[in-house]
Amino acid sequence: MELGGGGFTVQIDQHLCKGVEGCSLCIWACPEAVIAPAERPGVRGVRSARVVGEEACTGCGSCMLYCPDLAVVVADGKGVVVVV
Repeated sequence: MELGGGGFTVQIDQHLCKGVEGCSLCIWACPEAVIAPAERPGVRGVRSARVVGEEACTGCGSCMLYCPDLAVVVADGKGVVVVV
């Protein structure tokens, strides 16, 4: 799979994300600033990570690799999950 061409989707499971106050590893791992803190608490009552610039995603998978809760999934344009 060729990286850097765009067309990737990033999904963050709000039920798994422990919140940016307790983690934020995915935010720091992303070299393209695709992920940022949510403005308000979500379903778990914490401010989870959210996708803000998906079009800049290169598909590197760093966010998935560093998320200890497996809350982040990156897929290519065909819906195939990126394997890191």
